[in-house]
Amino acid sequence: MSSLCTARHAAEHLYPWSVDDLFPTPDHRLPLIGYGSLMNLASARRSLSAECLASAKPVIVLGARRIYEYVMSPRGRGVYGEAVAHDQFGVLNAQATGDRADWFNAMMFQMSVDDIPALLSRESAYDLVPAWTLCWNGEAPQPSIGYFFSCRRDSYDGRQLLDSQILPHPGYHAICEEGCEAISPEFLHAFRTTTWARQARLIDAVDPQAEST
Repeated sequence: MSSLCTARHAAEHLYPWSVDDLFPTPDHRLPLIGYGSLMNLASARRSLSAECLASAKPVIVLGARRIYEYVMSPRGRGVYGEAVAHDQFGVLNAQATGDRADWFNAMMFQMSVDDIPALLSRESAYDLVPAWTLCWNGEAPQPSIGYFFSCRRDSYDGRQLLDSQILPHPGYHAICEEGCEAISPEFLHAFRTTTWARQARLIDAVDPQAEST
């Protein structure tokens, strides 16, 4: 396999993304990695076209870590509800590490330019970062590059974005787990194994929410 660092030579796209950079030609497709609520296709349907949803395939993302550290936006609180403890507004973020020991499972979509406006509304202040991916089912052994959401700034437009001590929002977390379980029990197990909160993997956490569904 090519070195993981090679993926970093692909262009990053800083938020707010330039459509011209993402789609150099009208028929270009962007391989987008959804590692949170977008893994739940019912939830993804709120933002992605039928054509984009039809392209979804489960993958493994290499050289990156998925973490509950992004503070849910006001829009997200409207979708998932605010009746939770003050420290339970966490949604997922991912950070490139370049470490072969770091990986997570996800869904990859082939996005068109028409999918971008709704996605910009849904995903705020995330950069698009390239990473190597492998097919979850092993049908295509050759790695390919996809782009995952990565928030790398503490605040944006006056709003706090990152908090390393935040806990998962229960409603959001349930949507992620339901999406994984719809693929397979093994995919759900991989989600719990490769997702971190407060410096611990969900699979190791005492938090009973990690054992839900």
